[in-house]
Parts: sequence; C-alpha cells; structure tokens
Amino acid sequence: MSERAPMADGCVFCDIARRAPNSTTALLYSDDRVVAFRDINPSAFRHYLVIPIDHIPTVNSLRRTKDDHQLVSHMVRVGKDLLNQDAPNSEEHRFGFHQPPFNSVDHLHLHCLTLPFMPSWRQVKYTPLGPLGGFIEAEKLLKRIKPEAEVYS
Repeated sequence: MSERAPMADGCVFCDIARRAPNSTTALLYSDDRVVAFRDINPSAFRHYLVIPIDHIPTVNSLRRTKDDHQLVSHMVRVGKDLLNQDAPNSEEHRFGFHQPPFNSVDHLHLHCLTLPFMPSWRQVKYTPLGPLGGFIEAEKLLKRIKPEAEVYS
C-alpha cells in the first residue's frame, strides 16, 4: 500500500493503533494522533516505537506540510518523554526511522532508543547509509519535511 489511509487491512501496526481484539500489545502512551509501545525485538537498553494512528506507509510518504512536520515533531516529543520517564539517568538516546527498503513494517514508526545497543552489533541497523538510505535520524527528517516559509505580498 503506498497511500495514506485511516487503516490498512493486514497491517499489524494498524491493529495495535486501533486496539484491535487480536492485538495484545501493551500501550505505553496513546492520544488522538499516536500510540507508543515496546519493540518486540529490542536493540537497546530501552527500545520503544511511536506510530501514527492513521496508516502512513513510510517516511517517503511524508511531505513538506505543516501537518506532517507537526506529526513527526509530536512523535519525537512522545518518544523523548517516555525515555526520560523510564530511564532518567541515561545520557545517550537515538530517534529515527528506517527508510525503504530497510523498513520492516510498512507503517511509519519512530524508533526511540536509550543506548547502549544490546548486543552492540545491532547499532548497524540504526546507522545512516548515505545515498543508500538506511536509518534517518528524526532531526534530519524534520529538516527534510519542514514546510517552506509562506511568502506574503
């Protein structure tokens, strides 16, 4: 699926976001735009995912709009708040998204990590790969989708 939708059939993250009866995932946070939960295969000391409730397939689906920029900013704030509550003494965090073809689920999801990586070799999955894509840090994505200033005459 390449287009946005309120929900996508067969999407495991849509099931989690909509609290489908078949989903047993415990939510750490929820509001009218996003939900957050623990990654089922953690790669770091703490590893949470923050996803939009509406189905947005990947970072490539995001545009330079106020709505998209605000959504990603909100996802990052939620992730930071969760990590600060759960691991307040941790000093190193990483926030970002896997870019196609390196994403595992076609539903936008922010990885929120409190380092160290566990085991340490997993850091490779969360490293930018230059022109190949790979992992994009949240701040870099926010710059990429920041709406251009409106010009008034």
